[in-house]
Amino acid sequence: MSPVRDDALAFVGHQVHVMRRREVGTLLSWAGELAGRTLLDVAGGDGYWAGQAVRRGARAVCLDLARHKLQFGRRLRGHPGLVEGDALALPFAAATFDVVMSVCAIEHFDDGPAALAEMARVLRPGGDLVMSADALTRAASWPDLFDRHRERYHVRHTYSGDHLAKLLDDVGLEVIRQTYMFRSERAERLYLTLSAKGGRTGWNAAAVLSPAVALSDRRAPDTAGSVVLTHARRREG
Repeated sequence: MSPVRDDALAFVGHQVHVMRRREVGTLLSWAGELAGRTLLDVAGGDGYWAGQAVRRGARAVCLDLARHKLQFGRRLRGHPGLVEGDALALPFAAATFDVVMSVCAIEHFDDGPAALAEMARVLRPGGDLVMSADALTRAASWPDLFDRHRERYHVRHTYSGDHLAKLLDDVGLEVIRQTYMFRSERAERLYLTLSAKGGRTGWNAAAVLSPAVALSDRRAPDTAGSVVLTHARRREG
């Protein structure tokens, strides 16, 4: 394939999505000025979003276990450094990165707290962790949809904002801010329905609903939802 076609496929796969553009855009904005800073994207697939950090001047690295995703990422223009590795045993020295990013990955790990400990370990004191995670705070209302979601996407655990804040505190990170996406009951059911019945194609096809979901989120209390976004900072010392 040509580089132009590869870039177009990556754009459609990542940006034409009911939530991902707003989700990662928020995380990158929370990370602040990226020029000259080092950034690690944990379980970042083909490195597309770490590549957006490169465009903002970061020295970025994407780590993932899926070799085929990394191979595709190497064909993208302006890609970050791409490293095959395990999020539970990051192949980097302590205090290596200014920013660690993780986009809806921790819910797939067998040991989420161990992954958070590794992210904290490679962050410099004062460094920023920006991440998202499946929260699905009302999943018990639709057990069949939730079971299909877990099976299709190999979801091992879900994390409410409070739960995640406690885990981050345990590894020396202080939560700066959090917000939920798909906050209302109707929106959360939409999230699970897209996941259980639509799959990857469903997420892309539902991109036209993104403005409506964003408006719904602004109107709903920021206390529950399908995905929680978190900005935490490693404590000095």
